Amino acid sequence: MMKFIASDLEAAKTKARRALGDQAVFLSVRELPSGDFEVTASDKPAPSTPSPAPKAQFAGAARDAVDEGPFKMSAGARLNESVEQRFSEDALSKLSGSLTGGKTTKKLDMSDVHVRAMADILGPHGFGDDLIAAMIAGARRSPIDEELYRLETAFRETYTFAPLQFSPTTPIMLVGPTGAGKTSSAAKLAASVIGHGNTAMMMTADTGRAGAIEQIKSYSHALGADYFLIDSPLDIDKILRAHRPSGAVILDTPGVSPYDGGDIAALQSYQQECGAEPVLVLPAGGDPAEHADWANAFKEIGVRRCIITKFDATKRVGAALYAAHVGDLSLAHFSETAFISEGLIDANPEFLARRMIASRPGRIS
Repeated sequence: MMKFIASDLEAAKTKARRALGDQAVFLSVRELPSGDFEVTASDKPAPSTPSPAPKAQFAGAARDAVDEGPFKMSAGARLNESVEQRFSEDALSKLSGSLTGGKTTKKLDMSDVHVRAMADILGPHGFGDDLIAAMIAGARRSPIDEELYRLETAFRETYTFAPLQFSPTTPIMLVGPTGAGKTSSAAKLAASVIGHGNTAMMMTADTGRAGAIEQIKSYSHALGADYFLIDSPLDIDKILRAHRPSGAVILDTPGVSPYDGGDIAALQSYQQECGAEPVLVLPAGGDPAEHADWANAFKEIGVRRCIITKFDATKRVGAALYAAHVGDLSLAHFSETAFISEGLIDANPEFLARRMIASRPGRIS
């Protein structure tokens, strides 16, 4: 099943027939906040009595009734039931195991002065004892017994730092929760590429969110980057074949739920269509356990790197770092400004060490 969006209902149906053929079966019609129409269609006969898809039985699995664009999957309107079922039984069962607390927690020896000092700095940020223990082990390799150097060494030993490299043959696909900063990160990546004298193409499948289309348009116009709206995975290959980009290709996606197999399957359809590298975007602050759920879920579609945003909007910044550690994700970039022109920071241990010291939760700035 696929979703198609256009300015009027007939145009949306025409897109569906073009993609699926004249045998397309229309399953639902929805008017979006933007005034556009969204139709859900399939090339298979509709079941006479569609049965609701099973809900993931996890804490926080309930979805609020918000518009999440073409990846919002109602019961009986899934992108691909067999793919969804596989994810539900495989990836989400693994996620369930992490939620039930199957991981043992290391105990810290608080009688050690260095252990206590590291715990005092990192604990309030939400790092957790396991991550603090890993950081302490890394800090012991510091050539200089000074707080800043020990923290830098700890981050360098604990994490892998791998800023993105761009290629027209491997698009970068930004994934993650609603409000994480995917669209602004896409614009900042494009700004960096253009600033180095190369070209950038921006595509967005996040066309259902209120204001999303206007946002991507304004970013693209300001940067001088080409932009395209994506209604289905099939559109991506058509655009790449027609325009043959020579620089960076950046795909923005809607916020989805890690607890919904249909959402994860839909993202994988987009990723497979263009051979993109999926990159997880997470805000720095939040609930560490929830962030870890995101990392574990998105690893199932090939996420290996993450961008951490909103360093400027929170003091406690350990949630995303904890998730990266749990999910074994490399750190690609950081964002500490809302201004697109200032771009993203290449992830590095020096930034993190100074950020930990400068923003101790117990201090008043």
